[in-house]
Amino acid sequence: MLLEMISLYIRVKANAASGMAVHDDCKLKFLELKAKRTYRFIVYKIEEQQKQVVVEKLGEPGQSHDDFAASLPADECRYAIFDFDFVTAENCQKSKIFFIAWSPDTARVRSKMIYASSKDRFKRELDGIQYSFKATQKKGKEEKKNIRLLSVTFHQRFDPAAMANAASGMAVHDDCKLRFLELKAKRTHRFIVYKIEEKQKQVVVEKVGEPILSYEDFAASLPAEECRYAIYDFDFVTTENCQKSKIFFIAWCPDVAKVRSKMIYASSKDRFKRELDGIQVELQATDPTEMDLDVFKSRVN
Repeated sequence: MLLEMISLYIRVKANAASGMAVHDDCKLKFLELKAKRTYRFIVYKIEEQQKQVVVEKLGEPGQSHDDFAASLPADECRYAIFDFDFVTAENCQKSKIFFIAWSPDTARVRSKMIYASSKDRFKRELDGIQYSFKATQKKGKEEKKNIRLLSVTFHQRFDPAAMANAASGMAVHDDCKLRFLELKAKRTHRFIVYKIEEKQKQVVVEKVGEPILSYEDFAASLPAEECRYAIYDFDFVTTENCQKSKIFFIAWCPDVAKVRSKMIYASSKDRFKRELDGIQVELQATDPTEMDLDVFKSRVN
């Protein structure tokens, strides 16, 4: 029995090392909860055959903690996000986003090991988790212990995730990632133009182009004398006559832009790009000829 457990552990660790995939919808729904509070909770499931984490259930904003607890299967592991509302000692209404690693005692050993070995990798995909804990049962001593833990941590006056982001450089507004995931997963936009708000030290969405808009509409949305970042969903036909698309990242830095602006956009570019998982081609353009349609076509062939 011990040898079987060791063998299983080695196989699970090998799978974890290769990376459990995370479906785009997992990040999209999390960003919707974080930025718009459109859900009370999200339950995630690992599809072992596809080696992928997927969204299993979404809770409406009006649903309660009891509804959330009932959504967790009694004998199977899950990951979950819960948006917890509470009132501070100063009588202020607040909320915190919790990550729960649900691992009931009665779950299969293999399932427990897969969820445990993939947890940190998955959590890194959800930027904005404020507190995290593991639960093995819904009621009894374990739940009371977790409730006591929540009551203490809710009154902490700092957000470690936010502090880490601030230390790494220019902040990125949640809407930047949300709109990108909508374009990537649902093709709901033709392009997105991003702007750095220098006073807030933050990248924000300046303009979103509808799917029916053209390349000319996109080019016209870039200011002639100011830097911008942009995403463009480029449709094309291959030599085999197949319809395809590629997601382009454009660093727009016109020659006539202010030197300070050029430096800020150049120094923040790599940090910002890391937030947009799914960029396929990158262009640097200082005038319209460096990003015209011929340039796009040459980069996909």
